[in-house]
Amino acid sequence: MTHRIGLIVNHGSHAVEKRGAMLEAAALELPHASFLRLDDFADLNGFVRQMARDGVEKIFIEGGDGTLLAVLSACLAPGAGFASPPEFAILPGGSTNLAARSFGFRGKTAGEITRRIAALANEVDPPERETHRALRIESAALPCPAIGFVLSTGSLARAMLFAQREFHDDVQRGLRTIILAIVRFVMAPGKYRDTDGGPVLRASHLTVRGAGVEIDGPHTLALVTSLPRLSLGLKPFWGTGPGSIALTHAAWPIKGFRRAIAKILLHLSGPRLAAHGMTSYRSDRFDLIHDDPIVIDGEPVACAEDGKLHITTTEPLVFLR
Repeated sequence: MTHRIGLIVNHGSHAVEKRGAMLEAAALELPHASFLRLDDFADLNGFVRQMARDGVEKIFIEGGDGTLLAVLSACLAPGAGFASPPEFAILPGGSTNLAARSFGFRGKTAGEITRRIAALANEVDPPERETHRALRIESAALPCPAIGFVLSTGSLARAMLFAQREFHDDVQRGLRTIILAIVRFVMAPGKYRDTDGGPVLRASHLTVRGAGVEIDGPHTLALVTSLPRLSLGLKPFWGTGPGSIALTHAAWPIKGFRRAIAKILLHLSGPRLAAHGMTSYRSDRFDLIHDDPIVIDGEPVACAEDGKLHITTTEPLVFLR
């Protein structure tokens, strides 16, 4: 049954580059598994279509958040070829590993990972499964919907891209770098300049429409996710309702900027942040119009000419633990 297993490794992801690829070791023990060393993302769509033709039912992914974004988007794209979405297993291989921290595949060594995958491939050991919805983001600038977990706009997106350019290197990456970047921005938010010479922290226009939500005007940032929590265990969402998408919006300017960020870092999010111009909502759909940077799972996304983004969720996806 090993031909129904797919293994995808991105050696360019930070943790994989440092420790080596555990799935590559597994591939040596599972010669009938479909294996892709993802050196060129241009190869991904063709490989995914081949996996669908081969009847692959479980796909193991070792890489960072951007790798997961690319693989999920390819697997759920129209024309990918799967009769139904495969089951996914995430091995943390990047700097932040947002989804992997919440529902990643368990295993500390290459040997343990290989044994577990072999047992699953041969139906010896029934897997523990969890279902989670991902964001489904559509835009005229995207060739197919982006399937990810966290979308940010405005100054937050700009700050993330700035941190990747200025603070990340081969040594300083991951949560330590995130904390360092947050501290620097909080201490001197007006100091840092973007590539266009303007401040990283600045207003941009955002329109949001959703179930009972209407926002239109200058904003500092918006954060959208289907995850239960973010890096550092943060949960800056307090909107109520049955929707599976959480959105937090900060008007421009954030009143008492340092105090607001401190409350979030101290896990004191909630309606009290309204005093700082922040609001939070839940819905199953949001429509955004925004012509400034958009970041999905740490990756910059081109804006459509009309700035429109349509955000819904996937059907529940199965993740192997």
